[in-house]
Amino acid sequence: MALTVRQLCDIPHLRTRIHAGHSGAERVITWAHSIEMERPWEWLEEGNLLMTVGLGIPAGAEAQVEYIESLARAGVSGIAVGEDMQAPPLTEAMIAAADEHGLPLLITAYEVPFIQLSRAVGASDQQREHRRLVDAARVYDRVRAHMVRGATPEELIAGLGDELECRLWVCANESGLPVFAASEPPPPAVHSAFGAAVRERGGTLPGVLRLDAGGATVIVVPVPSRRAASMLAIPAPGARVPAYAVLQHAATVVALEVERRWAGIEEQRRLGSETLAALIDGRLSPLLAARQADGHGLGQGPFVLLALGREGGWSGNGWLHHTLADRGIGNLLLRREDIVMCLLPGEDAAVQQVTDLLDEGMRVGVSDLFAELDGVQAALREAHWALEAAGPEQRVVRYGEAQPSRLGARTLDEARALVERVLGPVIAYDAEHGTELVASLTAFLDCNRSWQRASAQLFVHKQTLVYRMQRVEALTGLRLSDTSAVVELWLALRALQMVRG
Repeated sequence: MALTVRQLCDIPHLRTRIHAGHSGAERVITWAHSIEMERPWEWLEEGNLLMTVGLGIPAGAEAQVEYIESLARAGVSGIAVGEDMQAPPLTEAMIAAADEHGLPLLITAYEVPFIQLSRAVGASDQQREHRRLVDAARVYDRVRAHMVRGATPEELIAGLGDELECRLWVCANESGLPVFAASEPPPPAVHSAFGAAVRERGGTLPGVLRLDAGGATVIVVPVPSRRAASMLAIPAPGARVPAYAVLQHAATVVALEVERRWAGIEEQRRLGSETLAALIDGRLSPLLAARQADGHGLGQGPFVLLALGREGGWSGNGWLHHTLADRGIGNLLLRREDIVMCLLPGEDAAVQQVTDLLDEGMRVGVSDLFAELDGVQAALREAHWALEAAGPEQRVVRYGEAQPSRLGARTLDEARALVERVLGPVIAYDAEHGTELVASLTAFLDCNRSWQRASAQLFVHKQTLVYRMQRVEALTGLRLSDTSAVVELWLALRALQMVRG
């Protein structure tokens, strides 16, 4: 028979007494854990006894009350504190909270090692441990039956839920959405609570986490896979809460399916990057490109290309590919330097899915729609051009929608016309005489018309740069001392970048 708190304290050699929370003395102890972390309830199951030397107990009265209340919500049977060890003084408020919640606060003599308490609890709970082994065996038997039938991952998860008498979801940590596209998403309250918990902990979750979602208790168990994912469980009304060890067995089973899906998506991402690179570089025929794009879920068009920039650069783009795959959106991704290019179906919903994932450091340029994949190079110029116009106030810019003062030209035809009108004579002069007037003008304006910095950047004498700018003024009829002329020249240079890609 399992021990109660009172029976544990009645064992003479354990030298443990109830200090507060006497009304909970008949609580049954299912197991005993020694934990010194700040949130021990995130590592404990219902019925567990927390044993601590006091390192994790906060010092202030208000924090100690919250400590007791959190352990009570987790269903802990009691707290055994080592006497004369590292615990701060136990405040009157903490003692009152233990009494209010009927949570036994025990004091264990300094000379008694916690292993003695653990052994006493373990020796009394053989029947419960046998039941856990039977439950774990039933989990693996369910897996075997599903493998024989060739069941889908979604069917396996549903079957495990039936076995555990729980509603189960397997969700990606970064999005909160099901890892397997055919699965029903969790209710909004569960999705919101899970997302908030992941963000609060920086993406790292404890061994077991209990969340309150609209009055329902959600048990979150990490899935041990390369994909950061978790298994969410809500016990059925009236059903007993599965033992944590049994939930871990179920999460391990699910991890095999998550790993299989992760490997398949990674292979698709690699092949997709190669396809998009070949398209952009002109190494792939439109017919073959259309077949490969269709195989990646992009359909037959129209298409749209996104250019994504991020402050501080990218550490990787795999998360984006996995998230889009979770949502059933075909895509091709390619990272070059600090820009990630994303080819998507030409649907507003697909673009919206990507922009919904933005954080404060991301900017997006969106090309016009194009019907055939041989238009991807022009779309890339448009997406880059729109990305350059994006900023803190407008982080998503669609080509042709930005303010003219930022873009100058909204289409390739407008850009060509602007270049020809403003820079045509300069470009012709460079071509005829082998000079570098356009490059010199670009450096001069990029350096905010600093003669010294621009000449150093061009590795020429200052007087040489002065002569070149005088030649530009003579060819264009625009004076570099005139602000409006400088703006016109700068916009023409940006348009030239767009025309030349």
